[in-house]
Amino acid sequence: MSNPVELKSSPVADNLPVYRILIVDDSEADRMTYERYLSMSDLNTSQVLISESGEEGLALCGQYLPDVILLDYRLPDIDGLEFLELLAQTLSPPPPVIMLTGQGSEKVAVEAMKMGAKDYLVKGSLDAGYLAQAIRRVMTQQQLVRTINRQRQQQQLMASISLRISHALDLETSLHIAVDGARALLECDRTLIYQFQPDLNGRIVAESVVEGYSISLGAEIKDTCFVEQGAERYRHGHKTIVADVLNAGLTTCHLNMLQEFQVRANLVVPILLLASAASPNTRLWGLLIAHDCQQPRNWQDTELSLLDDLSVQLAIAVQQGQLISTLKERAVALAKVNRNLRHATNLLKSRNQELDEFAYIASHDLKAPLRAIDNLSQWLQEDIGDMIPPENQQQLVLMQSRVRRLENFIDGLLQYSRAGRQSLEAKPLSSIQLLQEILEGLSRPPQMTIRLPESGPTLITERLLLQQVLANLLSNAIKYHHRDDGCITVSLEERENEVEFSVADDGPGIEPEYHERIFGVFQTLASRDTLESTGIGLSIVKKIVETQGGKIGLVSQPGEGSTFIFTWPKSSARL
Repeated sequence: MSNPVELKSSPVADNLPVYRILIVDDSEADRMTYERYLSMSDLNTSQVLISESGEEGLALCGQYLPDVILLDYRLPDIDGLEFLELLAQTLSPPPPVIMLTGQGSEKVAVEAMKMGAKDYLVKGSLDAGYLAQAIRRVMTQQQLVRTINRQRQQQQLMASISLRISHALDLETSLHIAVDGARALLECDRTLIYQFQPDLNGRIVAESVVEGYSISLGAEIKDTCFVEQGAERYRHGHKTIVADVLNAGLTTCHLNMLQEFQVRANLVVPILLLASAASPNTRLWGLLIAHDCQQPRNWQDTELSLLDDLSVQLAIAVQQGQLISTLKERAVALAKVNRNLRHATNLLKSRNQELDEFAYIASHDLKAPLRAIDNLSQWLQEDIGDMIPPENQQQLVLMQSRVRRLENFIDGLLQYSRAGRQSLEAKPLSSIQLLQEILEGLSRPPQMTIRLPESGPTLITERLLLQQVLANLLSNAIKYHHRDDGCITVSLEERENEVEFSVADDGPGIEPEYHERIFGVFQTLASRDTLESTGIGLSIVKKIVETQGGKIGLVSQPGEGSTFIFTWPKSSARL
């Protein structure tokens, strides 16, 4: 096997690509010609490898991985087409091949192209410029294909990373998916995520690093020079691209910090949380960083774009993580509130049941002796009524009145304790029909006028509760009117979700200081000896109305009558 031949190329610009070229040709004269053409061209050739046979050329390909192969069609052991076939089996992807032949043949050229040759040249028409042009054209095509393939792979990998981040169950998992994915995307030595603290120092919260380099995960970093010079720029979306930290003009403290982590080339993009209702300004959460540790690296624009896109996915993951954390905290708090509410509800049910039992027992035990007293007074009147002086008979009548009043008090207490808590079914109910039925059951002086509205809405509500409220207000208006020829007017006003009822009379009116008092339990304005009343009716009305979600009030002045106004939902909330 021939030794590789080192060529001293003509001086060229440093930014031109450098090629390693393999010549496979059994003709020494042709090989020397190609070498001379290469030395005369402006190609930046780092190394030329020489092979006299196909097998030897394939071995050199596996050892040195040339950038381009100049292949003679006719070789002593195998022809050029067989070489192309074996090369494709040996290397994937194979380096580009320029086929060379002594005589032009369209058939051979077509076959060569089918087998993977990138160009086909006739030896007799070659010169230094033509050969350099062919090599440069083939390499440009090859580089374009590599770039397209790499971009396609990066896009597929980026999509996969983004999907995995979006499906991650917690932020820590998202961060580690991101750094592993970023290192695979950029094929670099280390990627990491640096999270800022309020004082702009911070900690490395995720890292992916090639084996053999130092591990920085969890490191706390206090970098005063960075805080003073860099953080504010990153808040405004600045990105850092450093091909070589030794020649980037960094401050000594910043350079020393990077060298602690074996950084030679550096790529940094900010992780910016978008503005929200809670935080109206964009907030710098951290940095997504890529390192090459062994040698300088000219970062490509596409690499910066990929890292930038990944930082956006991370920002979304961070905000989602914060939202999930907040929701979990709220869920825990809500669960605690619900437990307390269930406990309070159960306690309330227990207390209501105890109250019902107490009210029933109290009613039964208190009314029993009252009935006995009432019976005894009636027996006395029946047995010795004619022997009892008129003054004592009047006292018996007064005693019977007091007994009935106490019975009414007890019944009123029982009704008040149960007001608004009955389990009743909500059904469609005509408001006008209900008022007419209530009016038919009322006892009133013949001269008294009661006016009802001509039309009204249909409600979906508990009939008994609304009937109890309206009947009580109408009964009070009749009972407390100071004239038998008085007038009572019932009106209603339909609103979006409720109906406003009003019961107005032209009676004596009520002083303003009593407007709230009359809704209290056992509160009456007239003496019970002049007008029999328990003082519970309006308190029951108020309790029922408020239990249904409505409000009740009074508009009245002495001598101007009274108007009771209350609201009632069109549809019961318990329907």
